[in-house]
Amino acid sequence: MTYITTVADLGSITAAAKKLYISQPSLSYIVAKVEQDAGVKLFDRKNYPLTLTYAGEKYVETARKILLLNDNLRKQLSDIAGGEKGLICFGIPTERAGYMLPEVLKRFYRLYPGVEVRLQEAGSDELLEKLQKDEIHFYIIPKGRAEFPENIRTERIYKERLYLVAGEGVITPDRMKEGSDGVVSLARLKEEPFILLKKGHAIRRKADALLKRHHVTPEHIMEVSSCVSAVQLASAGLGVTIVPERAVEVLGGPDRFCCYSYTEEPDTWDVNVVYKEDAYLDRPERRLIDLMKEVFGEKNENCDI
Repeated sequence: MTYITTVADLGSITAAAKKLYISQPSLSYIVAKVEQDAGVKLFDRKNYPLTLTYAGEKYVETARKILLLNDNLRKQLSDIAGGEKGLICFGIPTERAGYMLPEVLKRFYRLYPGVEVRLQEAGSDELLEKLQKDEIHFYIIPKGRAEFPENIRTERIYKERLYLVAGEGVITPDRMKEGSDGVVSLARLKEEPFILLKKGHAIRRKADALLKRHHVTPEHIMEVSSCVSAVQLASAGLGVTIVPERAVEVLGGPDRFCCYSYTEEPDTWDVNVVYKEDAYLDRPERRLIDLMKEVFGEKNENCDI
């Protein structure tokens, strides 16, 4: 089942054989033998990359469920045995990893020195795909339950503030909301260049939704791959940007930059752990998630959110 799902994921027997560390002829034989035993073709070999037949789709769908049950059982038995050894595969966006994980993993390894942690860094859409294919057990992302398929669960780690960042002198008094205490009017920034993350990032979806809500269509958009870069470019006066708190924190904190609110109450989003509804999270995985809640709960106690 692992062999068949890997071929389905990669669309190539050659690529799958390389990933599985077996020879291409051996994998071709295995696929053909499974098809012979099943009495149906699983792959349409007229297409490249290989595509699944209808029977193949049913096979892969069921195989993923069985493989997940097998993984759940392995974790449950490990917990019964004490959970002192094991493997945790989880995902997180690249920049968020550098912000969230150093202190968390330091504490985790003190508790579970025998557990290996394998980290996969990617964007939001790619991480969901990896989760659906069971390449990771869970991942961290600032997206809510409503944005996921039905078989996905979310669990809040902490609440994170969002800032509008601009260069010195860009946000003048006439760009503030009347009667508010230091709140910028997004509608009055229509002529400013906006520095936005490339599509596929959670903060880009958030920024696009905010601009649409305030009827702002920027004439000039600079797309970048990093929230940290967005802060630095905005601070240099090259445009304005909307970023999560962690992008400002890693550069020294909001006191170092011209950071503003754009809503009466500070705008926030939930940073969540995301996993399959029917997945079993073993004791080390649960402890790792709890440590994230503890570390960032402590941070939130010292902020104004």
